[in-house]
Amino acid sequence: MITNIAITKAKLNEYQIFDVRTPLEWEEGVLENAELVYLYDNQGFINPNFSQEIKEKLNDKPLAFVCRSGNRSQIAAQIVQDELGLSSTNLEGGMMAYHKEK
Repeated sequence: MITNIAITKAKLNEYQIFDVRTPLEWEEGVLENAELVYLYDNQGFINPNFSQEIKEKLNDKPLAFVCRSGNRSQIAAQIVQDELGLSSTNLEGGMMAYHKEK
């Protein structure tokens, strides 16, 4: 199951956060303790190893995905659910919402 929550600093520590933006977007800044696994590369091609890279970095916290606006993170959450059978959370509004909340 995929849930959607508003992104707030208070919520971040409850989740293992995966930032699925492109490597170029990571240069704009990342959330503290976020795992960096791109869904699409800088040229727009999907990461063929996405699920495997997620699987290798899993810990015991619930999963949450973040991107720039919330669209790619929703796709990432769906892929993880379909391919790995794991429930996860999409951080609504992505990094744009996070920066507005600050």
